[in-house]
Amino acid sequence: MGIQNFDHSHHKLKIRGLKSPVDVLTFTGHEQLSSPFRYDIQFTSSDKAIAPESVLMQDGAFSLTAPPVQGMPVQTALRTLHGVITGFKHLSSSQDEARYEVRLEPRMALLTRSRQNAIYQNQTVPQIVEKILRERHQMRGQDFVFNLKSEYPAREQVMQYGEDDLTFVSRLLSEVGIWFRFATDARLKIEVIEFYDDQSGYERGLTLPLRHPSGLFDGETEAVWGLNTAYSVVEKNVTTRDYNYRTATAEMMTEQHDATGGDNTTYGEAYHYADNFLQKGDKEAAESGAFYARIRHERYLNEQA
Repeated sequence: MGIQNFDHSHHKLKIRGLKSPVDVLTFTGHEQLSSPFRYDIQFTSSDKAIAPESVLMQDGAFSLTAPPVQGMPVQTALRTLHGVITGFKHLSSSQDEARYEVRLEPRMALLTRSRQNAIYQNQTVPQIVEKILRERHQMRGQDFVFNLKSEYPAREQVMQYGEDDLTFVSRLLSEVGIWFRFATDARLKIEVIEFYDDQSGYERGLTLPLRHPSGLFDGETEAVWGLNTAYSVVEKNVTTRDYNYRTATAEMMTEQHDATGGDNTTYGEAYHYADNFLQKGDKEAAESGAFYARIRHERYLNEQA
């Protein structure tokens, strides 16, 4: 999801340790599930010599506030994004002020700057992820939380070879259907990574105004300007199969999994071999053949609309 805004009068940017005055000019935001958010924020300042080292790797907070209403008290922030400054640009200078741009991202984005070769043995996927967050990136218990319904089996061996930590962690999580989003701890003033493996973490009941601007006039109301949808025919069912050398005669082929409930806009079968499961299992048994058939089909269905 991309967000762009050009009304700077009521949004606030704070950067730890920066004493120079800052006035937000424009910002563009990108947010999606299972990916660090990114906000590029342009601002002006009377300080025309802000040094990069005074900004980069500093904690930042960007507060979004509704436009002020004449005669009404100043409103509190509707949302505050906490993170770290990962980019800095000096765009231009005039006689009175300078124009800058910073990039605000969650600390999880810094995992892309760590590239490793490592082996993890006899650990579950959540345990591997937690180990990386704690030991390699010094995150603590308040920085992330696992809200998982399934119990995941320990894997004999998992290899990270030449991948940055974010790519590696994201790959492991996506293999077993665990997704993440970012929340805010208002008391500690930090962003929190929330991990889920079901729909309980979805935001529900949210409404946004949809208003098409008339010419250059937007009605002085912040709103969604336009929506569009697209639909595609996707796979009707999924079958998985694997081979367990320890029990070579065991049946390791799952029945066709169809989660559509008879949807006639789907078609065909997707056959997956070697998803690395050790038992046929059922759709609720984590990392079994039936489990992988279910989440693989859910992935196809996500491309339907």
